[in-house]
Amino acid sequence: MVKINLLKTKIVDSAGTGVAIESSAGDKTAIRAAISKVVMILVFVLGLMLYENQTIRALNLENARMTEKVAQMQAALTSKQAELEGVKDVEARAKELEDKLKILKSLSKLRLREVKTMDFMQSSIPEQVWLRSVVYESDRESVDDGHFTFVGRAITTDDLTEFVKRLDDSAYLDEVIVIRNQELPAENKQTVRDFQMTAQVENAR
Repeated sequence: MVKINLLKTKIVDSAGTGVAIESSAGDKTAIRAAISKVVMILVFVLGLMLYENQTIRALNLENARMTEKVAQMQAALTSKQAELEGVKDVEARAKELEDKLKILKSLSKLRLREVKTMDFMQSSIPEQVWLRSVVYESDRESVDDGHFTFVGRAITTDDLTEFVKRLDDSAYLDEVIVIRNQELPAENKQTVRDFQMTAQVENAR
């Protein structure tokens, strides 16, 4: 009966020297386990690399999409701001035109009132009173407020008093005040009254 020892194998070379090679089943199992672990690690690393690659690609795509969306929103915001500035400019122009229209209406009303006032003065001035100048001045803040300054001459004080009374009783003037009433020599040894007076414009609000 022949017995074979698997744990020890003796190989004889050509010189006749015997070299013993020991082989262990436990060592083979350990090597296989180590190789399996290495293979598992490699598979895990490859899987992780593949996952990271896919994740990074998805994140890059999402980042590009969000960047494009932000750019679109920024462009829309810029457009809306431009439209808002345009609306503000239109509102400012409309307000300016409205103010000018109010001024024109006030001036038109003022001109009409001046014409009526002058017409009234021409019809109310006594025969022996004549005007040398009539000056109208309006308030800068409110064109509806203003006053007249009259400079002229009268034959007598009674004529001047009558003229002042007519103006003061009118519906166009108020607070008629004589600020100068001076006697001046005239022709044929006669005298005249040189006068200056003011009158506020009656403003019906």
